[in-house]
Amino acid sequence: EYYALVKEVDHWVGQILDKLQELGLADNTMVIFTSDHGEMLGSHGMRGKFCFYEESSHVPMLIRFPGRIKPGTKVKAPVSNMDLFATILDYLNLPDHPCDGSSLRGLIEGTLNQDDAYVVTEWLSDLQGKPSHMVLKNGWKLMRPHDSAQKVKKALYNLNEDPHELKNLLADSAQSSAYEAKTTELEACFQEWMARTSLNKS
Repeated sequence: EYYALVKEVDHWVGQILDKLQELGLADNTMVIFTSDHGEMLGSHGMRGKFCFYEESSHVPMLIRFPGRIKPGTKVKAPVSNMDLFATILDYLNLPDHPCDGSSLRGLIEGTLNQDDAYVVTEWLSDLQGKPSHMVLKNGWKLMRPHDSAQKVKKALYNLNEDPHELKNLLADSAQSSAYEAKTTELEACFQEWMARTSLNKS
């Protein structure tokens, strides 16, 4: 069923692109392909999407804009779907509008340092509760449950060396101190994001 759905999406995206070409609009149209979440499909013994592991949180984002974005351009820094609104306004030379995201144009065109980029993801499983968060920067991922989530442990993964997220570097309290600086760095990114998005609530 999953592979059939992938094939169906591929078919209809092709239909849309073909229609743009047929109408003579392809060279003057920004096309964005993305998704809201992935699917665990058995990884880590899980199904569905309700976690911060890569299979669930790492989604596709492709942008085509002939004459504006060079074909083959690849942004290695983590970005968010929340950045798309600001990116569209930027490329269409429209006035800025208040939003929680930032334009990706600088990353796409190489005028911003990709090493400084980070992304924060939020997950709220219960509207009566508090959200948990993930911070991703330079291949380091910090999963931070809300303080009230007593049964969920904080986790730190080095995706550069452990892409399948098999070793939580904070699991062993005796060794976790070796990663205190990295944890502090990612926590600072989270606090900056909270302040910037006006979500600084206890």
